[in-house]
Amino acid sequence: MLGTGAFVQVVMGTAPVFFGVVFLVLSVSCALWIRPADVIAAPIAMPIAFAAGTLAVGEGSGGISAHVMAAGTTLALEAPWLYGGTLLAAVVALLRHFAMLAVRRSPGGGGEPQVRPSSGARRRAKPQRRAPDQAAPVSPPRRRPAQPPRRAGRGGAPSAGRR
Repeated sequence: MLGTGAFVQVVMGTAPVFFGVVFLVLSVSCALWIRPADVIAAPIAMPIAFAAGTLAVGEGSGGISAHVMAAGTTLALEAPWLYGGTLLAAVVALLRHFAMLAVRRSPGGGGEPQVRPSSGARRRAKPQRRAPDQAAPVSPPRRRPAQPPRRAGRGGAPSAGRR
């Protein structure tokens, strides 16, 4: 958008319609070409790009402060283009996001590979049906792990648990 703003300023003088149309096209392009993980960044980045482009389009006749004032005026006057491009980028980003969710949730979709539990995990997950007269199998009691030996304290005797 900064390059477009400079092009508009040098070649066309003042052409807000051309600048706005290019902004709309770039908003949709950005929302379509951005990485899937960064889809939400498209509607956020485009207003920043528009503001950067207005720095070049603004007709400031003086120093930096005149260009900043002209950019603010251009932002105020060209707000419909800004809102339209941001809305387009947001809609395309949302559509892409929902399409990716649908593909990920579909069977055999392009999402994460589904991990099948091991045969032992499946056996543990499903309780075995028994006849009413059979008793449930009893597992042996668990043994406690061996405790590490106690270290000797200062006097050579085992410590009293203080650390």
